[in-house]
Amino acid sequence: MFINLDKENTVPLYEQLYQDIKKKILNEHLAGDVKLPSKRQLSEDLSVSMTTVERAYNLLVDENMIYTKKKSGHYVMPTETLQTQDKILSAIKMPEKSESVLPLGEVDTSIVQNDVIKQLSAAVFADISLLNSGSKSGEAALKEAVREYLYVNRGVQCRTEQIFIGPSTEHLLEQVLYLLGYPKITLEDPGYPTVKNVLERLNIPYDTAPVERDGINVEKVKELNNKLTHITPSHQFPSGAVMSLNKRIKLLNAVSERDSYLIEDDYDSEFRYTGRPLSSLQGLDQNDRTIYMNTFSKSIYPSLRIAVMILPPELAEKYYKSGLSCNVSRQMQHIVARFISGGYLVRHINRIRKFYGEKMRRIVLELKKHHPEVEVSGEHTGMHFVLRLPGADLRNEAEKHKITCMSAYSSAENFNDRVLVGIGGKSAEEIVEILGEFLGEV
Repeated sequence: MFINLDKENTVPLYEQLYQDIKKKILNEHLAGDVKLPSKRQLSEDLSVSMTTVERAYNLLVDENMIYTKKKSGHYVMPTETLQTQDKILSAIKMPEKSESVLPLGEVDTSIVQNDVIKQLSAAVFADISLLNSGSKSGEAALKEAVREYLYVNRGVQCRTEQIFIGPSTEHLLEQVLYLLGYPKITLEDPGYPTVKNVLERLNIPYDTAPVERDGINVEKVKELNNKLTHITPSHQFPSGAVMSLNKRIKLLNAVSERDSYLIEDDYDSEFRYTGRPLSSLQGLDQNDRTIYMNTFSKSIYPSLRIAVMILPPELAEKYYKSGLSCNVSRQMQHIVARFISGGYLVRHINRIRKFYGEKMRRIVLELKKHHPEVEVSGEHTGMHFVLRLPGADLRNEAEKHKITCMSAYSSAENFNDRVLVGIGGKSAEEIVEILGEFLGEV
């Protein structure tokens, strides 16, 4: 049996041997019930160790490619022919995607507490009890940590049984839509494109209500009278508007009167650079009409992929009966639970709030100093701000410089004079330089 092993190859010798014999069997170069060379003989023929041959044979036995006869050796398992010659693979068309040079979803990774996360990860993965399946709605340890944190920091009031974990707010949104029977929904305009993508993918109709200086137009929400309204009240995406207390109360009264629900997406509420973050609508809601969502992707790091949802009691009971699940590994949930309950999250947010607040101030100061013609808004909260050049149409130049124009997030045409500036991915100096070049060509 001719076998050629490449001892300079990075692929282990046992793996090469296993693949070679497997291919010979599948291509019928080795017929069924044919006796293979003994481990000792093959070891000598190929000038490899007995261990190498044994590991290759064991893999083939595990795959039911060969079998053993007591005191006789290894034999090829009779099998149907499977030709394994290479086939022509069709090219996959990927949509062209233009990445912004000032993306809205990135964080400065230099300030992530990587050492702490490593220590917590080691402890969690050493716990073998977490190798079995856990609760379908999320781990109790994480739910309790989230409940305490949100009560203290966002004024959220709920029982742990109302908390549900998911890999993203997009995933949680799909679960809410399922629980409510895929209703027509009202969105902010301009608004969060991911929500629109979900609705369009599921063929769910939606209406839009304009965002004013202090949040969504409540009268329009009343007029539309849809079962569900999605809002980002603490730092409206993308305008940066913060919903006033008066409007929050009006909106809560409106949905209560119409037996409808709000989804409060609290995506970056922790990043408020002047005063404490405003309390959540969920905490103000006395009638259980608010579905609260938040994510740890911005407060810790984007690839973490853990989000949280708090459902009113009626919907929570429906969730448990529905068979829905969280789809997040138990280990990752426990890492985040320890990060929160150990006080690391609060300290981390206090530190990065100061870091990003100073960064935001430096960028805005430089812009106003060198470009007094521009207007800046939304800079007091969150990880991005809006830059406006009154009277200008910035769409072409924004596309050329790979900067996001705000008009991309609206069905109206009155946002062509504004671009969105994410502050997480680059230094203050780099951001000022990029914007300087952009404004110099407008």
